[in-house]
Parts: sequence; structure tokens; C-alpha cells
Amino acid sequence: MNTTNENIYTDLQQAVFEADMDLLATAFENNPDPRQALEALTKGLDAVRKKLGDYRSSVAEFLLCVDVMRAGLRQIRDNRPQDGDMPVVVIGVVRGDVHDLGKNIVAGVLEAYGYRVVDLGRDVAPLEFVEAVEKQGASVLALSAMMSTPLADMSRTIEICKNRLPHVKVLVGGAALDQDAAQSMGADGYAESAVGVPVSLKNVMNAGKTRASRVFVDYDKKLRVEEVEAASLPEQE
Repeated sequence: MNTTNENIYTDLQQAVFEADMDLLATAFENNPDPRQALEALTKGLDAVRKKLGDYRSSVAEFLLCVDVMRAGLRQIRDNRPQDGDMPVVVIGVVRGDVHDLGKNIVAGVLEAYGYRVVDLGRDVAPLEFVEAVEKQGASVLALSAMMSTPLADMSRTIEICKNRLPHVKVLVGGAALDQDAAQSMGADGYAESAVGVPVSLKNVMNAGKTRASRVFVDYDKKLRVEEVEAASLPEQE
């Protein structure tokens, strides 16, 4: 166990990489900075993901590391002062897709940042999403898809939401998507990585206060933010 303040984050990263709940708990006893803690946890999970991709780890081992990651996210959330003014985010995996691991991590990251998250789970129908947004008074709808087959339902969900609740911002992500696909479906934002979602969401929310009407963030290019002004967007049919 490292004892210096600087090395707390090394311990957090190592805790995820080694699926070590005890090391995680000990590191959080030193009250790490929430943002740096989130970055360290993410680095640990990225290292495990690479190990899995290189066939040096099993899926079962990876899932144990994910459990430690999520426990760390809960610690950040519980240690963070609650802000009643934070937006409500409705999140879920679209109908036809049952892969919810990434969605679960995104939900945890958003909660760690203080957002109020309503998680609808997986295989969620378009109207179920929109009705939940209405019921919860949510400002943001976050949609996930890991496969390409449910993208038609994702597009339909966005269409219904924009028609009934034009003020609601829609953020999308998942392995089946890229920036072009997100933009073509009418989403307000796209995030490629879970840790980058709060930044993308903040940009999406702020876009309504500026001339920009779409914000897309590419996290493989060091958070390059492209803002497309409303005047330059194609007209919606």
C-alpha cells in the first residue's frame, strides 16, 4: 500500500487491475480527489480491458475488476456533496440489445459526478424511454447500443423524444455507434468512453445556451470538441 498522497491514485488503479476490494477501501480512506480518483479507476479498467483483448485474462476475471470499478464509483458518489439542482438523466440500453455492462459503468460515472440517474436497464422500448423522461422530469436521455441491429429503435426513440420533448438533450454511445451515426439520428451528443460522458454531457447541456445545437466529442483525439452551429446543420424533415 502506497502512503503518499500522490500514490493514492496508483493504488486505486491497481485495485481495479487486481480486483482488490481491500486495497480500494484503504485508498479511499485517504479522501482522494473525486476527479483524479475517477481517472485512476478508469486507467485500471482500461489496463484490464487490454489484458482481456490480448487473451491474458478471462471474462470472469474482467467482470471481477468491473465490480471493483463500480464499488469505487459508489465511493466517489457517496463522498460527494449532493446538489439538488443537478439534471436528471434517464439511461438505458435500447430494445433488441441486452449488453448493459458499458451502460452500467456510465450510470455509475454520472452518479459519481452528482447527476441524478434513472436507470431503465436493458432492452427498453422507445415509448418506455420517453414516458420515463416525462415522468421523471429529466433533462437528458442517454441511450446505449452495442449491436447494430437495434439502431433503428434508437433512431425511433430519438425521433419520438424530439417530437414530444424538444427541450430534452439526447446523448448516445456504444460500440455500434460513431459520431456520424449519432449525428444522422439526430442525437445532441456522442461519447465514446464512459469516463468522458460527463464532459460530453456538460457540453451538450451548455450547447442550448450558445449558438451551437450539436456537440460531438471524440475521446480518441484528446477531447476534441466540434461544435456545429445551427445555421450549418441540414434541415430536419
